[in-house]
Amino acid sequence: MGRKTLQLKKIEINWPEAWCKTEGVSAEICEGFIGECAENNRIPAIVILFMALAMECLMVVLYLLNSFFIKKGRFFPQYIYMYLSMILASACLLFLFFAAKHSTKRLMRLELAMVTILSLWSGVFSAFDVMNGFSSYLFVQLMMINSIIIKLNPRCHCAANAAGYLVYAALILYAHLNITITFVELINPFFMFVAACVVIILNNRTKLKSYMNQKLVQEQNKRLEFYANNDFLTKIANRKSIIEYLEKIISAKHKNIACMMIDIDDFKLYNDTYGHIMGDRCLIKLCAAIEKYILSQGGKVGRFGGEEFLVLLTDKQEDDVISIANGLVRTAREQNIEFSTSRIAPMVTISIGVHLQNNTQNADEETMLISADRALYQAKSEGKNRIAVAFD
Repeated sequence: MGRKTLQLKKIEINWPEAWCKTEGVSAEICEGFIGECAENNRIPAIVILFMALAMECLMVVLYLLNSFFIKKGRFFPQYIYMYLSMILASACLLFLFFAAKHSTKRLMRLELAMVTILSLWSGVFSAFDVMNGFSSYLFVQLMMINSIIIKLNPRCHCAANAAGYLVYAALILYAHLNITITFVELINPFFMFVAACVVIILNNRTKLKSYMNQKLVQEQNKRLEFYANNDFLTKIANRKSIIEYLEKIISAKHKNIACMMIDIDDFKLYNDTYGHIMGDRCLIKLCAAIEKYILSQGGKVGRFGGEEFLVLLTDKQEDDVISIANGLVRTAREQNIEFSTSRIAPMVTISIGVHLQNNTQNADEETMLISADRALYQAKSEGKNRIAVAFD
């Protein structure tokens, strides 16, 4: 299968466009995926920072009280600086996370900054542990946790982990430990670093594929919903949808309801003259003009069947309804759709039957439609290209 077309010119995103090209996804999908990742990362990132803040505060207290609880215990003052630095970093990041909760770009930058700071800090902390005779793999633990629950640009995420490992490795080598300890303390975190990078890449691609499938299903559902309620050719409301709307406004007990039945004059002759393809184009152009005009008047239009359309308006005065109906007739003529064989005008015209229902308490859908249809028949019998009005 060929790769999808990319359109990246006007999209500003945090992740490099090169990443989108590498994964073969459109800019729109890429940007949406980034936004979802940034939002999903926010809560786990805040939880991690709160836990780090709480743990480091506790450790500072324990170290300061060390002489009271452990009389012969070893005290390493460099840890105090490490704890205090993480307390400060966690507090600052938490403040920034809450301040940037409505900005996807800032969130993603903060999340990358958090992972980088934790990686560097844990690398230094773990190196100190090894130098002091412990075997704490805090760097490895935080790296794996971040790799699993935080979704970032895979390249940047792996680079952040690599930075932490390089700092850790440099400190281990600088400590001049014996060769066995040095080898063990370098090789194990290295393999875990490689494993973390694999997890990041696979996890990211799985998440991206899931996101794309989700968007595909949503798009298909939107299309199904659209064509369930709209006419396939003209894209305006279909008969089911416009009748449901009529039922809805009848139930709402408006002051009055105007029901207009529209028919394209001599449309069969138009099809015989120009063919059905041109007939379809005529319908599309006319419907677009009618819908635009009716929407500007606060109404709704739907295709009732064939070349017939139903327009519904609420709470309009009689003069306004007649004016709108005449405006529709004029709008149809202004489209200048050529109709050389017409006996009415040199362009396509419409006739309209208008029913104005003033007593909506006793309004009946069928009666209104029949009345509008009879008014339409009257307009056609009087010469077409005009309106006829019936009242309840």
